[in-house]
Formats: sequence, C-alpha cells, structure tokens
Amino acid sequence: MMARFEENEYFLLAMFQKESRRATIEQIYNVITYVCRDDEMLALINSTLEKLWFLADEAFLNMDLELYKEEPVEDE
Repeated sequence: MMARFEENEYFLLAMFQKESRRATIEQIYNVITYVCRDDEMLALINSTLEKLWFLADEAFLNMDLELYKEEPVEDE
C-alpha cells in the first residue's frame, strides 16, 4: 500500500525531486541542517522522509508532481 502524502509533503517532494527515490531522500536530508531551528519545517521534512523510506521505488517513479512544481498564481 502506498503511503498517503499530505499536500505540503507533495510540495516538498516536488521541490527536491531527483531521478530516484534514494536521490530525493538524500537531497531532502541535506537541507535539514538549514531548517533545524524551524520546528514546523523539520516536522514536515521528517514525515515526508519517513513515508519515502517505506515507498517502493516504482511507486515513487509513478508519482506525478508536476502540479506541485507550478508557482502559485497571486491574486491581484
């Protein structure tokens, strides 16, 4: 069964997505030292990493994160 990611986790994945699940995990892991004082961001990173560890490589490769890579439209 595929892990259920929250919307913010999808945005995080889209920001750091690499060619494989393991490369993405490593990329996200590398930013922990920069956000370690932000408890909310650290919690988001930890929950995302935990789900990624249990996600099959094939399921990761089938994730469509394009929607989450788009910049939000600002209201005028």
